[in-house]
Amino acid sequence: MNETQDRIQQLHEALNMFRAISVVNKEDWEATAKKMNLDSAVQLNILWIVYCYEGVRVTQIAEWTFWHPSSVVIHVKKMMEKDLITIEKSDKDGRVVNVFLTELGKKVVEDSRVQALDNFQFTKALESFKEKFGPNVTNLFFECLTFLAEQLHGEEKIKWIKEGEEKVREIS
Repeated sequence: MNETQDRIQQLHEALNMFRAISVVNKEDWEATAKKMNLDSAVQLNILWIVYCYEGVRVTQIAEWTFWHPSSVVIHVKKMMEKDLITIEKSDKDGRVVNVFLTELGKKVVEDSRVQALDNFQFTKALESFKEKFGPNVTNLFFECLTFLAEQLHGEEKIKWIKEGEEKVREIS
């Protein structure tokens, strides 16, 4: 095969492998959300973000999750009805809406984080990966994932993920 054909084959393999992983990941997110009595994985993701960034703006949630702000607002309103979150409008600019967790919202996030190791099939796959390739290759794998995400979305749209996990460690 020539170089172009090799690149095309690698692209198709990578796209289909990521799609296969994505399908399972999406199913696991949805199932986990349902176990937590949420309407969708979108709501669980929003709760996790607000847990890490108390008072985060709706527009920031939309930017980080790649959803339209109006979609975030719809889910925020539904979670307000369930007493999972509250909102406050900025005194300086009434268009700015900050989102906060209630005690019930915090409990949902903390419960879902504890259950995550059992709820996501990716957990077992990562354990098998680490057994087969060792911790150094596993760390390299995460560096590669971060690199690809940053290349596709930009560092600013990705850095919240690691920052959020660091904040969770501080909270826990």
